[in-house]
Amino acid sequence: MKKLYIFLFLVLPFIFLMLPVRAQNQGGAFTVTGAGYSTAVVTDYQCLGINPANLGWKRNDHLMNVGVGEASFSIYSEPLKRAFVNELFNGDKQFTDAERQEAVDNFTNSKLQLEGNISGFGFSFQDEKIGGFGFAVKERVMWDSNLNEESADILFNGYNASYFDSLYVDQETGEVTGIATNPQEVSDLFESTKLELLWFREYNFSYGRSFYSNDMITLYGGVGFKYLKGYSVFNYNYEDGKVDVFSALNPVMDVDYDTPSPSKINNNEYQSIGQGFGFDFGLSALIMKKLRVAVSVTDIGSIKWDGNVYSGENTDVTDIQTAGIDNYNIFSLDDNVAFDNLKWGGWEGLDNKTTQLPMNLRTGAAFELNKQVEFGTEFYVPLAETPGSYDKLIFGIGTRLQPVKWFRGSIGVVSGGATGTDIPVGISFFPFNNDSFSWELGIAVRDITTYFSQDKPTVAFALGLLRFSFGNLERGGGEE
Repeated sequence: MKKLYIFLFLVLPFIFLMLPVRAQNQGGAFTVTGAGYSTAVVTDYQCLGINPANLGWKRNDHLMNVGVGEASFSIYSEPLKRAFVNELFNGDKQFTDAERQEAVDNFTNSKLQLEGNISGFGFSFQDEKIGGFGFAVKERVMWDSNLNEESADILFNGYNASYFDSLYVDQETGEVTGIATNPQEVSDLFESTKLELLWFREYNFSYGRSFYSNDMITLYGGVGFKYLKGYSVFNYNYEDGKVDVFSALNPVMDVDYDTPSPSKINNNEYQSIGQGFGFDFGLSALIMKKLRVAVSVTDIGSIKWDGNVYSGENTDVTDIQTAGIDNYNIFSLDDNVAFDNLKWGGWEGLDNKTTQLPMNLRTGAAFELNKQVEFGTEFYVPLAETPGSYDKLIFGIGTRLQPVKWFRGSIGVVSGGATGTDIPVGISFFPFNNDSFSWELGIAVRDITTYFSQDKPTVAFALGLLRFSFGNLERGGGEE
């Protein structure tokens, strides 16, 4: 029996421990070596998707930067303490009756958020006269969920949930069906329940350059264009009696909604099921050679899903034919148990569905005290309510220190996004760092307090070891 995890590629960063990578989060790159800020300070290809204006300036006089296999991964889990987060991906355990009820209690009104980014390749070329060009290929995924008591009960108990007051057993097949003799509409039964998934790949080409300069200030502008390939989207939103439900899942997941759809894909092969375009715009300024300020709007655009597209209806929930999930591995699609438990209400097949990207506004500033010490701050404001977006504003502040040429450390404080307050920490090493070539490797954790506290953890890291810059401008150009 084939077993597939929606977030299989999220665990690839662990494999990448054998490979060099370094990365940043979708949610503001707050994990850029743990500094807690990014919009005003990241440059070269790492500013793609954050602030393309920063392609107009360099931290050194190297022409090119290249990175391969950079990755970041984070889980914020109210339902499970840190010691049990690994059980989200462990399908071997079987619940006892007591543990099943404990799972219902743990997931009731509890936020679970997973985010992963893998940058397979990044490249930039920057020249002070013609500006900077950057290209990157990134895989992005985000899951966000919060269940009410009834949805948590049905997810883990299936037809044994308290909502289903009678059982029917097919004498020929032995199949058990839970039946609700007093059914409710999904909008009432699952009020305040939210489940969202967004998974896509972006091909980002960006350009930035200086457009004004005097003795006091230098201004930069930039734009990014993204071609997008969608792999899965999933949205369950029940709020104030309203139903906002749709789904387009990769055929490799082999999920059957038992409903005809004009967009149904009749195979189970891995493939994109949507495409779209996006844009990023940014501005930044260097003031008195010391203070950098920046603003950007990113992820402007949409994806048109045209494979396996379904829309949820506000119908009565009358029956279910699954026994519930046997462990905390809610992302397993073994026998489609998880999604059978999530197919609440009725479904209608669609030709296509267009969803907006998680558009956001970023503002930030950084002050360079000297070559060794820098302070910065950042605001991340979600501008769209769509799968992949954050719930609330995020604020970050921090510092980066580079006491010697071969080492840099950083620490910050990040708060908001409905995930509490984190203290990111990061370190970077430079085995080679000279006028013609540099090699940087680094690792960061999104919340160092996770390793000292079991409750409401943010388990996360960003890692990168294959990051190079080279090409010296011997004609006298160089760092600002």
